[in-house]
Amino acid sequence: MGKFLSSSHGRLSCSECHSDIEEKGVKHPDPKLLGRSSTLLYDYKKCERCHPQEYQRYLKGAHAMALVQRKKDAPTCGDCHVTHYVVSNQSRLELGRWMTEMCGLCHPVAKKTYLENYHGKTAASLGHEASAYCTDCHGAHTCLSLKKKEEVLKVCQKCHPNAQIRFTGFVVHASEEGVKKEDVEKLKKLKVIRWIEIGFGILVFMVLAFFYAHTLVWFLRKVHEWLKKD
Repeated sequence: MGKFLSSSHGRLSCSECHSDIEEKGVKHPDPKLLGRSSTLLYDYKKCERCHPQEYQRYLKGAHAMALVQRKKDAPTCGDCHVTHYVVSNQSRLELGRWMTEMCGLCHPVAKKTYLENYHGKTAASLGHEASAYCTDCHGAHTCLSLKKKEEVLKVCQKCHPNAQIRFTGFVVHASEEGVKKEDVEKLKKLKVIRWIEIGFGILVFMVLAFFYAHTLVWFLRKVHEWLKKD
């Protein structure tokens, strides 16, 4: 209970969100038995009373659309926000790192590729607060997929005001997993990236091989000179 009281919702009474607990004959469920099924059954319209803007944005977003289409594991408010233990007054860095982990639960490939690119390394890894986190590009509640270049450009221009349409050619999530066959342009870029990675891998191997071979030859020469003196 103490953990709940110290959370953002700690000032609320239980009945403000769970009005049915005051109804006669309603038995309080065992918290240990609560899972995703109970999360889906909750009436999230109650969240709108305190969070009207966020709720309306959610309804217009990809997550709500997935829920309407009854897609498996479509996220609700409770999936992204641990409602009973929401921590308030977090710094941008703390919130960003938490968000990366939370989004990664449903989007593991996106999380992996994000952490491998410039944004992820500077933001989540190095703690540079000005760098972009998931919601800076995709939105916190609308959760845009950003498939169109025009949409991507608007997002990029938030941090890069002078960016032009060519700027959108940067591949943030460099993975073929989840990319549709119709997205020929991205698949071509991913092939180029893969060949560049292979090329650099070969180059690094050759440089190291030359270095160690040179060192070995130099060492053998020294041994030979030492034996020759004797």
